Amino acid sequence: METNVMQPQASANMNQTARGIVVLIGAVLIHITLGVLYCFGNISTYIVSYLRFRTDYDTVRFTNTQWILTLMVCGQGTTMVIGGLMERKIGARLTILVGCTIHTLTAALSFFAIQSFYALIVTYGVLFGFGIGIAYSPAMTLAMKWLPTYKGVVAGSVVAGFGLGAMVFNPIITTFINPNNTSPSYAPYPDHPSEKYYHDPEDSALLDRVPYCFLVMAGFFIALQVVGNLLLKSPPPVFEDFYESGVNGGSPSLQHDSSASNYLLQEAGPAEYTPLQLLKHRDFWILWFTFLCNNQGICYVSTYWKSFGQGFITDDLFLAGIGSAASVGNAFSRIIWGGIGDRLGFKVAMCTLQALFAMLYIIMFFTQHGKWGYAIFVFCLFFCVGGSFSLLPAATIRSFGSLNATANYGLVFTSAVVGALLNILILNLTINHGMSHQHVQWIIAAFLVAGFINSTFFKFRGCPCVRREETSREYGYSSVPYKE
Repeated sequence: METNVMQPQASANMNQTARGIVVLIGAVLIHITLGVLYCFGNISTYIVSYLRFRTDYDTVRFTNTQWILTLMVCGQGTTMVIGGLMERKIGARLTILVGCTIHTLTAALSFFAIQSFYALIVTYGVLFGFGIGIAYSPAMTLAMKWLPTYKGVVAGSVVAGFGLGAMVFNPIITTFINPNNTSPSYAPYPDHPSEKYYHDPEDSALLDRVPYCFLVMAGFFIALQVVGNLLLKSPPPVFEDFYESGVNGGSPSLQHDSSASNYLLQEAGPAEYTPLQLLKHRDFWILWFTFLCNNQGICYVSTYWKSFGQGFITDDLFLAGIGSAASVGNAFSRIIWGGIGDRLGFKVAMCTLQALFAMLYIIMFFTQHGKWGYAIFVFCLFFCVGGSFSLLPAATIRSFGSLNATANYGLVFTSAVVGALLNILILNLTINHGMSHQHVQWIIAAFLVAGFINSTFFKFRGCPCVRREETSREYGYSSVPYKE
């Protein structure tokens, strides 16, 4: 009799896992298109050169075009909470579709907007970020609802797609705009000889292709997003119930004993925090400040890895290859850091990440002696970039519940808005006033050390859980869902 009961349960779990993997693939495809954000360090060298020589903005510099990335991140951060609220009202799939539509449409509109620096800030900066922010979290939480036993790994896998965006699109961007592998040669600032631009008439054909690159990217976005959205599916209500309760990792196999499952839900239901309640919790602000500090390192390397490398590497295709390889490190680090967080807990994983990140920034300036060494170094930097985007969502869900997970993580992500604005302020007060990249990199390292100290104060172990060891073992539910 027991065997007859267990067989349908095993079949149901297998079906859940198989369908969850399909949804996971769809979410990853969506995130690959959203992850073109990490191509900004590559495409910015072409954008700023186009603005200088094909528009009236002939004095624009790399530090000015960083406003595009900064407002892109701000747009993402401010709309992630909106995306969470939309998900609760209209469902995850429709929310993702709205975000993807804004994302692709504004990329295409940038074909026209690039004639004006400020119009480009609006389309490829603010509005492009809006699309990313609306679609970002619902895609991740939808996959986690299907495979809730592995929240950290699933979150890491989905956002790994975000990191892989640069691997997919960097070669497309560089091959389309710069098929002849031309390196920039115009260095107008003697105090920054490594700050080089493409210019007329030598690079006329290259500059002509820059606006059309936005249309090429939009075409690829449409193809991947259509397939991704077709693979997505909302889970049955019972999956949502168990995902939100955390019981048995969200497996619906507990349905065979309704009295037991109801008992567990009543006794072990997690504390679900609303966004307003979250703002009053000490550990939310620890997560927020951790992300603020990490974001200094993320923004700098995302913007300057290529322009910094152009000071001593003259092979543009090799630099694009560095960006693609680094995106692989960015992507798979999210899975690795997610697994470390599942195994050792948020505090140990995050403190390790921040210590490594700070050490890399301290020695970054001394890597200007060989292209292969620099390639490895950039790979390591982006390996650290990815960790925040798998550890922080998982910590938010485990600490503050799953019911408002998208909106709550959106609140945590608002620190990226403040962090991006702070980063551009630092860069404009330093590089634009003659300070070397070495000193800027040490300032970034100081922020990461401050983040390390802040992370050590994180105390929350997660939502309340079953205290009775025998009961929790019988139903496969861990009595300590989140380790410290």
